[in-house]
Amino acid sequence: SGLVMGAEALLRWRLPGHGEIAPAQFIPLAEESRLILDIGAWVLNQVCSDYAVWQQQVADPGLVAINLSLKELSQASFIPRCRSVFEKHGVSPGRVELEITETTLMLDAERTLPLLDELRAMGVHLSIDDFGTGYSSLSALQQFPIGTLKIDQSFVRNAATDPDDATIVRTIIEMGRSLGMEVIAEGVESVKHLEFLRSHNCHFAQGRLFGEPCLAGELKALMIRQEAG
Repeated sequence: SGLVMGAEALLRWRLPGHGEIAPAQFIPLAEESRLILDIGAWVLNQVCSDYAVWQQQVADPGLVAINLSLKELSQASFIPRCRSVFEKHGVSPGRVELEITETTLMLDAERTLPLLDELRAMGVHLSIDDFGTGYSSLSALQQFPIGTLKIDQSFVRNAATDPDDATIVRTIIEMGRSLGMEVIAEGVESVKHLEFLRSHNCHFAQGRLFGEPCLAGELKALMIRQEAG
């Protein structure tokens, strides 16, 4: 429909003398050194702090997605901390979507399942990020309380011109719908991408076609303009 339904929180590291360092460079190092635990805690708190401001001026700011590391999920304090942050900022857990990659989901499925069930019971939305790049089976997928599949941009990028990628994207959309999940296509950068996704009834699209990454205040201004019509 063209309406903004939500956003994803993205990290950028601006290092003096080096410019902007992409997450693909620093996130693996953060994972390795366990700094990802401090970074993840900061991101959740910052997102909820921003959301508390938005909801004072916008009737429905939509969902905000946050990437979740398996190391964070493995912490005994993770779920109580999430609950504490939501309460502190007066943000409903239902306004946040936690994204976990397909590969991460399958690493320790037995231990991860009850934790995700607990988050879902709290009201948090859960999605599988980069879907199509991992090795989850359909039977495994059905076990998890996942509400959204996010199609990896590597498939979306050529879906309008490459028959194989088109088949993969179309199949994920149909599978997600049949399992009662919402489907988001990532990496949408052209009108051709959007037309293809619309023709196959994909629920949502995310990417640079709709705007470059922006600051929290810029997103709030966009939502206020949208609400005003």
